[in-house]
Amino acid sequence: SLLVSNFADPRGDFVLQWQGFAWTGGVTAEIRTVGTEQDFATVRTETLTGETASLRLPLKAPAVAWVRLRPTAGATARPPLTVSSPASRLVFQRSLAGDATIPVAGTAAWPGAMVEARLVDVASGKPGVWTALGSVQVDHGFQGQLRAAAGWYSLEVRTRGDGVTASASVGRVGVGEVFVVVGHSVAHGGDINLPGASDDRVNTIALPVGDREAERRYQATGDPQFLPPAVGRQFGDQVRPAPAGHGPYFWAAFAEHIARAQNVPVLVLNAAFGGSSLEHWAKSARGEPFAHPFVNASLRMPYRRLEHALSQYGAITGVRAILSDQGQNDWPEPDAEKIAANYAAWIEQARRDADCPHLAVVVNRQSPPGGNGSVRRVQERMIRQHSYCYPGPDYDSLGTADRTDSVHLSATGAREAARFWVEALGPQFFQTVIPMSPRSPAPR
Repeated sequence: SLLVSNFADPRGDFVLQWQGFAWTGGVTAEIRTVGTEQDFATVRTETLTGETASLRLPLKAPAVAWVRLRPTAGATARPPLTVSSPASRLVFQRSLAGDATIPVAGTAAWPGAMVEARLVDVASGKPGVWTALGSVQVDHGFQGQLRAAAGWYSLEVRTRGDGVTASASVGRVGVGEVFVVVGHSVAHGGDINLPGASDDRVNTIALPVGDREAERRYQATGDPQFLPPAVGRQFGDQVRPAPAGHGPYFWAAFAEHIARAQNVPVLVLNAAFGGSSLEHWAKSARGEPFAHPFVNASLRMPYRRLEHALSQYGAITGVRAILSDQGQNDWPEPDAEKIAANYAAWIEQARRDADCPHLAVVVNRQSPPGGNGSVRRVQERMIRQHSYCYPGPDYDSLGTADRTDSVHLSATGAREAARFWVEALGPQFFQTVIPMSPRSPAPR
């Protein structure tokens, strides 16, 4: 719809012109005019055809016309070209070779028409070559793939058929690094949040802003339909990463450091659960009951958050590693064997759920204020003995001012934690740790 006003122009005859309609099958224009001689209730209609069309609009001053455009073909009208995959600001995990396959899919109005796509480097503006994705199917769907080196791109898609052309684009899509955070409150975050990332390449899949009804339903049911769709968002201030993050915490700062150090886009998800222990993670991974004042074992929490991070998001993007800060609430357990078994239980379940036996886990170390030192020994043991587990930061090197109590991080501690995690993931990590590849096909 649009309004056209003639306040005092002595000309009384105008022409409106359009091109690039949002649908096929022609356009019907409905015109209502208010003036000295026109009543808004009087409707004039015209049918416009072709990709470019014009409309004669008599409008003697003073008058206002309201023009509404609708598809002439009604329910059979189709958008000329839409792109459903990749979603905006998703980052696809790069391989050890430094590239990734980006699934491209959508719909077009003309079955049999050829579809092409290319990536344009955001920093330089340099376009890649057009690559054929295939032809539009009888159900109007198309899908194909682009192989791309690590980088930050915009995606352009075009199709041609029966003398007409259409194009569509996705503003941002990346090939880089993807991480999933798990653990207790020191991983989950709370009221202390560092500023979000300023780098455009730092992203997450964000929980909705304002309306938290879907979030409450997810917490009450554990049903992934209440999680946000797999669409990225720049990881800025006050952004809360899916499936359960409180805010940017220090993870946006960590991701920004990685983006600059590796010169790639980064996506971070947070599946941690404050107040949880390794026992809770192990039992929920196995579907076993346990008592807890606010962690609902019947929903397989807390493990279910990680399961959904991998199945709803990681299956689409791939994942480099799980960043694990576990064990601080396990200090009352004197038996190190039980602690180690619990640590291994949720890791192996995650690998089965992800269908990725080499899914990497980076193990953070921190000695709880109580206990007999068994937690720290288990953390070190996981790194040494459990397959595909790698050394993370050592929080025992944090100072007194870096904590608000004996465990949780202050603002200075959060800044140090971001730095520690970046230092733990050095160049050799990215050169040798085999990532989990995307599993889901492109949506249609």
